[in-house]
Amino acid sequence: MKHDHPGFFSRLLGHTFLILNIGTIVWLGICAFVPYTSPTDVRNIALFGLTIPFAILANLFFVVFWLFTRKKLRFLLSLLALGICYKLVFTVFAFNFGKNDMARLPGRVKIMSWNAHGMGIFKKPHDKAFDKRILDFLAEENADIMSLPEYSCPKTDMMKPYARQIIKAGNYKDFRFRYDNTLGTTIFLGTAVFCKYPFRNYVAYKLSAITYLLQGDVELPDGRMLRMFFLHLSSFGLSDQDKAYIEEVKKNNSSLQADKAKSRTFIWKFNHAYAMRAAEADKAAGIIAQSPYPVVICGDFNDLPASYTYTTIRGNLKDAFLEKGKGLGRTYNEISPTLRIDHMFYDPSILKPVGFECNYTPLSDHNPLIVNFEILPKAGN
Repeated sequence: MKHDHPGFFSRLLGHTFLILNIGTIVWLGICAFVPYTSPTDVRNIALFGLTIPFAILANLFFVVFWLFTRKKLRFLLSLLALGICYKLVFTVFAFNFGKNDMARLPGRVKIMSWNAHGMGIFKKPHDKAFDKRILDFLAEENADIMSLPEYSCPKTDMMKPYARQIIKAGNYKDFRFRYDNTLGTTIFLGTAVFCKYPFRNYVAYKLSAITYLLQGDVELPDGRMLRMFFLHLSSFGLSDQDKAYIEEVKKNNSSLQADKAKSRTFIWKFNHAYAMRAAEADKAAGIIAQSPYPVVICGDFNDLPASYTYTTIRGNLKDAFLEKGKGLGRTYNEISPTLRIDHMFYDPSILKPVGFECNYTPLSDHNPLIVNFEILPKAGN
């Protein structure tokens, strides 16, 4: 009987890992439906979008794990699942290791999108020089087209206190601003656009009570038109206290178990935000589809790659991060390293990314997306 125990426990352990493996495959399978299922149609499915990177990594673990056991052929289970869900994998992770060329040369256009988190207004009066560091950063990047969600200005004059300085430092020809929120009684928050090219046919489409899709046509140096879209979609509405609670849960899981009411509140907030963004994405996609010109879309989507929002707005466009970035491409600096919620999509018939940056900065809770595009020659040239 003593010789039977190791065999019994070995088989029990093998069956346990097999069940866990099947569970991870089912998990990944549910995640595969997230990009194509509106949160308004199937409640809670969007929550699985938050777990997609972990579902992929769990299945990769089992691919490797089985190779070190006597049941080596079981590695095919997760390998086949990952193969079937390859689009999901290649939407979440980027695998580019070639040259990253940010050089400013003729025939190129540098586009930047950065949630500027109020331009330092939340740091005042403790750090009076904080906004100066932001202005220096923007001047150093010197993008040809720059979108700044969560830009702040006084209600009485949108040229104050930063616009004139940014325009002068970057030699911008056009500046547009559309507020979508307020801070107190005297400050507007919204999306600012600075452009070194003439910015024509400007329209601010209202997507919901506090979200807008900004549109403008840019004439490139070769005379072709490019339609730009800038957006900042609804957030999860998490307060600073909510974020602090999440950080506490990350350190001590028992906090979540002890406060089930709080957990239900988070689930409700997340589902509500997903449904709001789905409606905004549907409306935005309809507007974008009417463009007579090639398009570029960028901004703070507040949603992850492979989400319904991401998939709906992207359509058949390319994702600059997937074409030139690498890894997970985190753009939001809090809660989780998997949060890539800022995106830039482009039409590959007119633009090709040759350089991509999304480096950490302490100047905001978001990292900037900076893409150096090569303008492709006209067909027939």
